Amino acid sequence: MNKDKSIVVLNNLIEINNDRIQVYETATIVTEESDLKDLFCEFQQTSKIFKSELAEEVQKMGGIPVDIIKKNSFFVRLWINFKASLINKDREDILNTLEYKEFVAIKSYKETLADNFDHLTAELLIILKSQQILLTAHHDEVKKLGDLCCLNKNIFSLIYFK
Repeated sequence: MNKDKSIVVLNNLIEINNDRIQVYETATIVTEESDLKDLFCEFQQTSKIFKSELAEEVQKMGGIPVDIIKKNSFFVRLWINFKASLINKDREDILNTLEYKEFVAIKSYKETLADNFDHLTAELLIILKSQQILLTAHHDEVKKLGDLCCLNKNIFSLIYFK
């Protein structure tokens, strides 16, 4: 195991979870539907837990966990909130965007595990694999909801325009 390489790998995954936290925070603002707000809060909480677990592992190795806070985060967040208030809050669009974001997170986890197998302990590999499995479940749930929206629109179109 290479500690320095492991720290870099874990910090990259911390960044991925920071991104997920921000994405789901924004999605919670954008949607007005309570079922989605609850789901997005749950997913946001999952990434906070993952981030905490990864930061703890980095600290055990003597590293410093990254906490990506952009210098202009206040202005970025203000812009996101403003934009969110103006855009069309279509359920299907929100879910499709989040499905893609989940896909990217899962892909990053898979690549990290594959590319760094020799640099991580068995314990870390188990932690990362379990996180990847839960992220995959989140992706599948978002995809299912998005597919259901699409199906409902198609059924409505068939009934309404027949």
